[in-house]
Amino acid sequence: MRYLIGTAAFCASLLLSACASGPQSPPSSVPPTDAPKALYDGPDVKQGQTPIDAPAFEPIRIGLLLPFSGPAADVGTAMRDAAALALFDAYDPRLELLPFDTLGTAQGAQRAAQQALDAGVSIVLGPLLAQSVDAAASVLRTQDIPLIGFSNDSQVAGDGVYLMGFMPDQDVRRIIAYARSQGHQRMAGLVPHSAYGDRVLESFGPAVLDMGGDLVSLVRYDPDPDLMAEPVKQLARYDSRRAAYLAEIRALEALGDDLSNEILKRLENQETLGEPGFDALLLAEGDPLLRSLGPLLPYYEIDPQSVQFLGTGLWDEPALTREPPLRGAWFPAPDPKAPRDFLKRYEAAYGKSGPRIATLAYDGMALIATLARNPLKEERFSAVVLENPAGFTGLDGAFRFGGNGVAQRRLAVLEIRRTGFQVIDPAPSGFQRQRLGRVDFNLKDDS
Repeated sequence: MRYLIGTAAFCASLLLSACASGPQSPPSSVPPTDAPKALYDGPDVKQGQTPIDAPAFEPIRIGLLLPFSGPAADVGTAMRDAAALALFDAYDPRLELLPFDTLGTAQGAQRAAQQALDAGVSIVLGPLLAQSVDAAASVLRTQDIPLIGFSNDSQVAGDGVYLMGFMPDQDVRRIIAYARSQGHQRMAGLVPHSAYGDRVLESFGPAVLDMGGDLVSLVRYDPDPDLMAEPVKQLARYDSRRAAYLAEIRALEALGDDLSNEILKRLENQETLGEPGFDALLLAEGDPLLRSLGPLLPYYEIDPQSVQFLGTGLWDEPALTREPPLRGAWFPAPDPKAPRDFLKRYEAAYGKSGPRIATLAYDGMALIATLARNPLKEERFSAVVLENPAGFTGLDGAFRFGGNGVAQRRLAVLEIRRTGFQVIDPAPSGFQRQRLGRVDFNLKDDS
């Protein structure tokens, strides 16, 4: 297996050799890009000994387009390292992973895609963001090279572009369906003014109505910690509820009898009267802004004891377990065990913690390694194979690509608790899958 650095900034190569006796432990650290070294220095595969059943040894070059410089360099580097672990696990000496720096821009992605074409890649993994995916695809389509990107914007999928990202519309429908099954009827939403918020908004109202709920309130906000208070106050109907409270206090004080005084005592710890008008609230925000948003909810009398907080896949960050207002909240995500175990393995391998999104890079590389075992070169990364209705199973659970290039996923519902995330509704079954990564590399359709 080869892990090659192939950008203008990365002038040298890194080598992952395969060991005839089987994969060993992954490297304890990744060499810096300016000091190329072997990630794994085991012996080469001996003649007649191959770790996979391959009809002939022919290199398969895989382009990896990620930001290795710029604001998202840390994420890009972590995803590269996660892909390297999947490459190591694949144990296939034909595979060559060639990373190219997108610089985190559309122009950089376009240039990186051309470099990948010039290097003779058969398929591309990445880029990270929608604009970069679209720019890279415009180059790769000229040579019919498929792309498996990490964006969650379905508008850039299709025509040879497949997206591993978790789609907001699937998240919304999953969590609304579960909330309705638990008896929550009156729904509200707090949605940012952002491209992600727009995508959530497209599916939220229809999902609530399709599932027999009532959409009673929808407020949008600018994703800035200093500008969030007023939208939350508006959603909570705080001013009118506060006015009702003060009027009630004045009336009780005017009466001055024992019963009125007893009621006054009970109201001492309140600031408002009445409820906000909904029993479930969708918060389409992720860490770190969610940690600013969360405390504002009880501050403006949206009580998590009477309103069920709902989230999207953006909530799948362990740091949120340390936020008391969010404990007991629900959100859709894969079963957390496999991602958690992988991130522990990542930290042991590289000596640093990895971002949650690193699992997408592992699963993407594992998928390509699985498909590479097809002995028919012309079918290896074809649309028919990539869109196999049997789907695949990776760290993030079962998924398959539809004809539109979007990953269809089977998601669980998780509850935030002080001790971690707890599955309260397992991911539904629906299609049988080929397993990816360390577990199995079986190309046969299990259906």
